[in-house]
Amino acid sequence: MLSADEASLSVRLILIQSTCDMIEIEDQAPAIRRIVNSELVLHHFGYWPSFHDATISRMTFKVHPSRGASITVVIAACETTDEVEAQGYYKQIKHCDIELQFIGIHEMVFDFDHQPVIFGLDFKVSGPTSGIKCGFASSAGSEVIVAEEVLVLRLTPTNG
Repeated sequence: MLSADEASLSVRLILIQSTCDMIEIEDQAPAIRRIVNSELVLHHFGYWPSFHDATISRMTFKVHPSRGASITVVIAACETTDEVEAQGYYKQIKHCDIELQFIGIHEMVFDFDHQPVIFGLDFKVSGPTSGIKCGFASSAGSEVIVAEEVLVLRLTPTNG
């Protein structure tokens, strides 16, 4: 059980993290608006999440004769609340699998481990080519994909 001081500190840290996440997400807004079907994620969460503690459950690489290479990534995501459960963990809600597809890949760098845990997912408009750059900070290292187009293919609610 947390003392009142520890609980207060914990809540302040969550608020600071939430504020930082919101600032980072605001910086990403131009790129997020360019993601086809981004409204599926926005509708499910009520905002664009940071993807902190999400996991990559599947990646599929394909070559398309007319559009170049693509990668489809399935991310198991959820929202972590500030409510602490009896076991001492923060309560997680809105569990889902989000399938993102990156089409027309210009650059891709990935390291893999047994189950990549995402620390954060950042989207930015990528310079003069107007592609979208997606940076993954994860347990496996730092990954990046720069693609002409990013789509949310589907969002499937799960039981967590």
